[in-house]
Amino acid sequence: MTYAKFFALALLSLTACKGGGPSLVDKIALGRSCDLTVTPAGMSQGAYNTSAGDCPSHLCLKPAVQTGATMPLGGTGATCSAECTQDSDCHGELRDPTNAADQRCAKGFACGVPFVKGPLCCQKLCVCKDFLGTAGAATPIACQGSGAASCAGTTGSTSSVGLQTDIYITVAPNRLLDLVFMIDNSPSMAPKVAKMNAQFPKLIAALKDPNDGTLPDLRVAIIDSDLGTGGAYTSGSCGPKMLPDGTFSQYGDMGRFQMIGATACGVTSPNATYLEYLKGQPVNYTGDINTVFACLAGNLGTLGCGEEHPLQAFEFALVAGGLGQVNDAQHLMLRPNAYLGLVFLTEEDDCSAALSDGMFGDKPELRTESASLRCYTRSHVCNDTNLTTSPPGPGYPTTTAFSAPLSACRARTDACPNPTDGNGSTDTSVPTNCSPLKDYQRLASEIKGLKNDPDNQILVAGIFGWPLASDSVANATYKIDLIPNPNAADSAHPTVYDSWPVCYDPGHMPAAATTDKTTGFDSTAAGWGAMAGLRNAAFVDEFGANGLKFSICEADFSASMKGIGDGIAQKLSNMCINYQLVDTDPNTPGLQPDCRVAYRTPQADPKDPTRITYVENPNSLPACPAGATAGNVATDCWQLANDLDKCPVNGQFLQVLRTAAEMAAGPLTPGTKVAMQCRTCPAQSGVVVPGC
Repeated sequence: MTYAKFFALALLSLTACKGGGPSLVDKIALGRSCDLTVTPAGMSQGAYNTSAGDCPSHLCLKPAVQTGATMPLGGTGATCSAECTQDSDCHGELRDPTNAADQRCAKGFACGVPFVKGPLCCQKLCVCKDFLGTAGAATPIACQGSGAASCAGTTGSTSSVGLQTDIYITVAPNRLLDLVFMIDNSPSMAPKVAKMNAQFPKLIAALKDPNDGTLPDLRVAIIDSDLGTGGAYTSGSCGPKMLPDGTFSQYGDMGRFQMIGATACGVTSPNATYLEYLKGQPVNYTGDINTVFACLAGNLGTLGCGEEHPLQAFEFALVAGGLGQVNDAQHLMLRPNAYLGLVFLTEEDDCSAALSDGMFGDKPELRTESASLRCYTRSHVCNDTNLTTSPPGPGYPTTTAFSAPLSACRARTDACPNPTDGNGSTDTSVPTNCSPLKDYQRLASEIKGLKNDPDNQILVAGIFGWPLASDSVANATYKIDLIPNPNAADSAHPTVYDSWPVCYDPGHMPAAATTDKTTGFDSTAAGWGAMAGLRNAAFVDEFGANGLKFSICEADFSASMKGIGDGIAQKLSNMCINYQLVDTDPNTPGLQPDCRVAYRTPQADPKDPTRITYVENPNSLPACPAGATAGNVATDCWQLANDLDKCPVNGQFLQVLRTAAEMAAGPLTPGTKVAMQCRTCPAQSGVVVPGC
């Protein structure tokens, strides 16, 4: 019996029930948690198990996450599904909001088509709305009209388990890159900034076109971590300040682009707020971009506020409105069809709290701890317990030393309501049951909202307090303990509690000659080390494979700078398919994949011309015949070449071959992508998947 027939009979039997008989939910357990038997199923992968014993319908489903979807806290797992004809067929179990471990659907169900390949191709199934974006459960173009013919060529499978992976590849790269560096300008950052500047050329080198050595059309902006404390301190580095344009600010440098000493650094335009390189030539600077950047980065200095707001600095710089004409003008730096790279360099964890800055200021009850420790104890969790809880945590105010494996610690996700998120306000000047810092997940969502296709247009890299590449998270320790009070004038408190480094520069390890005999703390080594960046790490992780983490404690930043450059370069021109594709005919030499491939052409959003949308061609590109070459095909087609140099993961290099007439008419529209929906092999599976 086919699945379509099974579900049809199930629905008929249910509609025939009268009176107090079992409901549809009871019959098919729609929404019940179930076992896919495959792990993992990534965000771009839809997974199914059509022999799920825990589902009366036998169908366990986890769709791909659509662009624009907002997943609930903790994520949503696989649930039992069934075939449907309309949304009203899809009433199912929902998660218990009081149970943090419950991963059932939160937003309800809709009738949609999650697959365009494989045995469930173009079938309407009940889909959890948690996975749906702004388009909702719209039928894919591949399953509309003549497009549904794509199912005719799909190959069935004798396996009950399968994955469909959505892959989007730019086949006509536009080579536009907007790059924003957030550099911590608090005390003790000088040696870290110097290490970054020394290896910045490796990032730039990775961006160059290997054919002609030119850079992409590039814009580079610099911001710092100083957002002040909202007037909680009346003076000093975290107090109010006057900005260069005469603005009186209680929020530090407000995320404004920094061009300090620009003329002396080689910037030629007096109004420049970022560096620009266009069509192979500098636009607003002279000389080597590496030298100009290093000069500007070095000019930030180290007198910024020590309550660093690196993540919210991106929000102030690129997202937030109402901060004045200068900030509003900065938003124009971002080109809608350009790739966006965000890089942040900081030695302490994120303490983004603006505009709810009540947690800051000189509080008598906190004079036995450092000014920044509250950012850790109030926003971190270790061993599933908030650090404000004492015991077992250090408490707030801190009353005892504390340590735990770094792997047992994470950033809190229960952000207090605050006005910048539009969900209320909280008095954070007193202890709270929620984290007083900004919701890092919301900050990441705001950044993703800058692009129509964030999974393919954004890369985020953090260089912060994290174990060295040669080390591991499992071996690292999260520690809070006494240190010598940096404020020698405070004779009443010779020692204070503070966060200890999670890593040290191998060339500047703690030494007996510089270690304090009372506390065992080496201030000199700590100046080269960094504190555990749990919020920084969590923010980067929100971007999945497009997020890169590096340790600021590395002896030099050659690997991190090259890694960031390589990551961005792959975004600019990445034709690799790094997934293992199902081979539909293992007996035939070579790989016979099962994919739907179609052009997606960029165009200005008619509702917002500053944004780019993509129009998908309903006609699929066929696979190229054997021996095909560009200009020697009857219709545009696709094929996979084996090129381990370009695609070191598995050598699968996508080629789109065009007809002679198409090539004579000119290149594809810059930014054109191909959308691929392919049956792929699970990384791990409890069953054998033929062709894998």
